[in-house]
Amino acid sequence: MIARPIVIGLALIIAVTLQTALFPLLPTGWFRPDLLLLLVVAVALEDGPLPGMRIGFAAGLVTDLLVTLSPAGVATLVMTVIGTVIGTIRPYLAPSSLTAPLFIAFASGLLGTATYGTLALLLGDDRVTGTMLVQSSVAVALYNAVLAPVVIGPVGRLLRKFPRQTATAVD
Repeated sequence: MIARPIVIGLALIIAVTLQTALFPLLPTGWFRPDLLLLLVVAVALEDGPLPGMRIGFAAGLVTDLLVTLSPAGVATLVMTVIGTVIGTIRPYLAPSSLTAPLFIAFASGLLGTATYGTLALLLGDDRVTGTMLVQSSVAVALYNAVLAPVVIGPVGRLLRKFPRQTATAVD
């Protein structure tokens, strides 16, 4: 059914709109939560590695094109890998755990931001320093952990409402 891709696309549009239009107005300091990364985490936790990789690629591409000023492709690579890894470890998490999504949101924010900043630094982005890299990684991880229940829970329920269509063998 076509409803699920439309729902995920709308969630992506809402996340990028909030990321680019609302979050710069909030008094959160220099660093902001990464809603697109949280969306990748939510889809990967709900659906597994391949959908996590797909939404990670889409969210990373949107991030590269609209949100950041760093070299193109860095966010696409980082979010694709994060979506794949989280989708792969999903079977090893307790399905009804309240702390697992919080920990995953924190870890993905920490590692994703650190990887993104390190790659940007290696590619010659002069705006990135070691101190800023550590501060931004911790800040984004904390913001994402706080916002995880607001994003991961509703997105997971929305994805369960529009289940994936599985291929069936035709005799």
